[in-house]
Formats: sequence, structure tokens, C-alpha cells
Amino acid sequence: MNSYGTFSERGYEIFSATLLSPLRELRQGLFEQVRRMVSYHGESEEEFFNGFHRYGLTGAELNRVRLAAVNYFTQTKAAREIFRAVEEPLVRLLGPDIAVQKTCNVVVQQPGDTDQAPIHRDAPSNSHFELIAWIPLVDVYKTKGMFVLNREHSSRALAKLKRGESFQDFCAYTKEHSEPIEVSFGSVCLIQSGLAHGVPLNEESQTRWSLNVRFKNLFSPYGDKGLGDFFEVLQLSPLSKIAFEFSRQEFEPFEP
Repeated sequence: MNSYGTFSERGYEIFSATLLSPLRELRQGLFEQVRRMVSYHGESEEEFFNGFHRYGLTGAELNRVRLAAVNYFTQTKAAREIFRAVEEPLVRLLGPDIAVQKTCNVVVQQPGDTDQAPIHRDAPSNSHFELIAWIPLVDVYKTKGMFVLNREHSSRALAKLKRGESFQDFCAYTKEHSEPIEVSFGSVCLIQSGLAHGVPLNEESQTRWSLNVRFKNLFSPYGDKGLGDFFEVLQLSPLSKIAFEFSRQEFEPFEP
């Protein structure tokens, strides 16, 4: 854990939260929001989230829960709290001037649920200068987790597409050579946006709840999702604060 050499080699790494309280508070708040929607009267967050499939929610009912979760994380500025939890590795990898995705994506993957995102790479059309932060709210393992193709194999998979091989061949290669991600609650997996990744069919006996949100250096290239519409400024270095202040003064009307 917390190996920057490993990140450079593979393009992703699992980092333990240096401050666990923000993740605990986010999960506890979500627990209070969702438990009322299904009339859960217990007190165990892990039991509730892991066993959520027992309520049998699908389709519109399940989406209503997911949207409530997205709204909760938006209102609580969850992306900024996630940054607090793993600030040290994020600043180490991105630098001190950081932009963050405005909203968090929420995934609820119940056992046997075939409604899952296909294998994909965020970049392009997102920028290659982005980190995907993948944050499970429960312990994930085996098919309850996700899989990532490392730098070397992602390059080989991309070469297959450039040679004109089919997307099905790309997916088959990704599944064959990918590495399963097993993460305990309290850790975050940081993934470079050009790596191929996906989720398997959850064949375990527990539901996976996870968040994902994107961070990038404020001054690095943007893709189709830019600053203001998708990203917002999270923090500035002391030099950037001074520079922006002088830049603002340059364009202010002069008053003698």
C-alpha cells in the first residue's frame, strides 16, 4: 500500500486513507439516508450495505435509491471529503493545484445484477491527466470488486483496436489479462484514466456500494469535460493564489 513506484509501473495503486474520519462520516450519513427508504431498523452499516440485495429493489426503485445517494454526496461535497481522506497521495501524484469532479458517481452492484458498465477507458474522451478515485463503502473482493488492466496491457489492448481488431477482442483481452482489485473500506484505489477497466458480474453473496470521482492538476490538459462544467477548483498552491490575484488586478479598471 501507498507505493508510488508501483503506481508508476502499473498506472494504479491502492492507498490507505491517511484520515479515515471523512470516509466514515460519508458512509454513516448515507446509511441514515437510505435506511429510512427501506425501513431498516438495525444499527450495523456493514450489515445493511452488504445485505442490501435482500430488499429486492430493481429498476426504478433501485435507481431512486441511487439518485438519493448521489444527491446526498452532492450536498455534502463528498469529493472534497474524499480528498481530505487521501490528500497526501493525491497531492504527491498531482501537485498542489487540484481540480475535482463536481459530483460523485454512485454504484450499487447487487449479486447477479447484469446491469453493469461495459469495459472502457475514461481517456479519451476524458483527459489522460486525470485520476479516477474508486472508493468502496464496503470491503470488496473477487467478483464483488472491479478489474483493471495495467499500463503495459492497456497499451497492448489499445494496439489491438488500432490494428482494426474488434471491440469484443479488446474486451476479451482485458478480461484475460486484468488484475482484480480487492479493497477494504478505508482505502481508495487511484487509477490513471487511460487504463482499461470494468466490473465483473457480482457472483458473491454481498452487495457492492462504491463511489468514483475524478481529480486532476488544475493546469493540466482537459478533455471533453472541462473546468466549470464538470470540474471545479479544489485547492491552489500559495504561488497560484498570488498569481491569480495579480492577474485579476491586471484587468481591473485603474482608479487614480
